[in-house]
Amino acid sequence: MANLLNYDASQLLAFILVLVRVSGIIATAPVFGSSNTPAQIKVVLSLMLALILYPFIPSITVFPDRPDHYVVLIASEMLIGVVLGLIGRFLFGAVEFAGTVIGFQMGLGMANVFDPQSQEQVSLIGRFESTTATLIFLAMDGHLVVIQALVRSYSVLPPGGAKITQPLAEKLIELSASVFVIGLQIGAPLIVALFLANAVVGLLARSVPQIQVFVVGFPLTLLLGFLFLFFGMPFFSQAVHQMFEMLDSQLFEAINLLGS
Repeated sequence: MANLLNYDASQLLAFILVLVRVSGIIATAPVFGSSNTPAQIKVVLSLMLALILYPFIPSITVFPDRPDHYVVLIASEMLIGVVLGLIGRFLFGAVEFAGTVIGFQMGLGMANVFDPQSQEQVSLIGRFESTTATLIFLAMDGHLVVIQALVRSYSVLPPGGAKITQPLAEKLIELSASVFVIGLQIGAPLIVALFLANAVVGLLARSVPQIQVFVVGFPLTLLLGFLFLFFGMPFFSQAVHQMFEMLDSQLFEAINLLGS
């Protein structure tokens, strides 16, 4: 077991490798990597986790006189942390996509706010659903699942053991594509209901031209949208809960692909 109180240059370089992997996942994972989390908190949390993990990981051999080899190790550790953190971000991206589509159909496409998770402008409904998903994520101990994946990665991926392979690239592409699929599945009830409401308003405008469509249609879709959002919240929570249950298996699969 390593002793940080009596170390040489190689031990310090080995600790930096652990810190790089921890920092990569803290900077990109949901909740941890949010812009709402102060940078000082991220730095302190990364240092604390690295100090806790370092004595329990397998011995790392680092050659101080091989800077080219050490740069490759740092890049490999950063790759592991970033990939594990992005997997959770993909799931939150699906929730934000569903909320954005729903908000657009409700007529709130121009009412955008800044979302700290994606660091982009999203609709009010997207921000609301993203906040709800964050609360569900914390209630399910999703943040602990991410830390467990970080600890588990050292049993499969020693420092410098990550590889960019075709199966890994295909898995990341699949997860990025699932953002749209899962988002449409989550928002399907409201999307279909609002589409039918807009279709009815359009037919009404064609049959009775005297009716002011913008005067009637916008309040109607807004009212229906909030009603469906309110009564559909239990189903939304259940869908998000099932989605986050896949996080552990997806992280484990990504760890294996990084080491294959």
